[in-house]
Amino acid sequence: MSSQPAIAAPADQHSRSDFQGQHKDRSQSFLSNLAKKSVLILFALLIAAVALELALRVAFYHSLDFSMEMWKYAVQLKRSVSDPNLSFTNLPGGHGFLMGQDVQISSQGLRDREYSVAKPPGVYRIMLLGDSTTFGWGVAGNETAATVLERELNSAHVPGYERFEVMNTGVGNYDTVQEVTYYKTYGRDFHPDMVILVYFINDPEPVPKRKTTLLIDRSYLVAYVTNRWDGVLRRMGTRPDWKQYYASLYDDNLPGFKACKAALLDLAASTKEDNTQLVVALLPELHQLNDDYPFTAAHQKIKHVLAPQNVKVVELIDGLRNHGPESTLWVTPLDDHPSAKADRLIAAQLRDTILGRLQLTNGIEARAQR
Repeated sequence: MSSQPAIAAPADQHSRSDFQGQHKDRSQSFLSNLAKKSVLILFALLIAAVALELALRVAFYHSLDFSMEMWKYAVQLKRSVSDPNLSFTNLPGGHGFLMGQDVQISSQGLRDREYSVAKPPGVYRIMLLGDSTTFGWGVAGNETAATVLERELNSAHVPGYERFEVMNTGVGNYDTVQEVTYYKTYGRDFHPDMVILVYFINDPEPVPKRKTTLLIDRSYLVAYVTNRWDGVLRRMGTRPDWKQYYASLYDDNLPGFKACKAALLDLAASTKEDNTQLVVALLPELHQLNDDYPFTAAHQKIKHVLAPQNVKVVELIDGLRNHGPESTLWVTPLDDHPSAKADRLIAAQLRDTILGRLQLTNGIEARAQR
């Protein structure tokens, strides 16, 4: 049988096949080059991020940048706790350099010395509850309001009182709910004779939750970008200014303000149960003190909550006004936490309040003995 000759493929079929092959080769080459370039770009970005991270760690090792220093405080000197009404405490035994100051936390979680749980004989013990303003943000340890107050009380040589102790239990970013929870969980174990809650204008904020994401918790670069972006949004007006924001917290229908009022009543009941005197000191926002203070109505709401409980309320604004420009009371021109000067003025008012309460108590006891 004779075989038939093979039929040659048409020329245009060979051309299409060659074109498809070349196109496939070019596509594979393009994807390969793209992958290589992407890896190089990612590697370069990683190197740049590491370099920026190191540079920021050097730049903010000792700084007076409020946002970065407050972030460092949260990372270095706070610990999370399981109680949702407390959320976090100072880290017992922690140590850091924050806002230009050496900060040492005691084994009891206080920016203070160690205290015996049992109150020593002859000691009148006062416990200050508060946030970063009580903690002494940006102020040396021997210039906080608590430390100054203790010195002044002991130098007064009050008859019938051998010695005064003033415990600084302030924790940065605490609100009233956390401060009251701290007292009920830890503070009352120290059996204070008097509790002074230093109330600040942002206390009706909801209890802040600690984030535990490793990158956010530890990266200076992430913290820096986040803080700067927040500043950009504020300057653009996409977030309320400080007056609008603080005033908005005092809406009676907000859960945060409801919780704040409930916590104040809870503290009044708890201290009464413990036979402990309670004083609430209203610390004003320090931007605008000397005239037309913008939060008088907010202060009145707090007084209204406490009036039926016969709780002594002190308006600290009275002793902070007219001591020069408001900025002289700030720790830095960009951070309006109370300075050492402001803390001295606060301590003086608390001293006078305490001495007045003691005289009143002694007078009542003397009349009772007649």
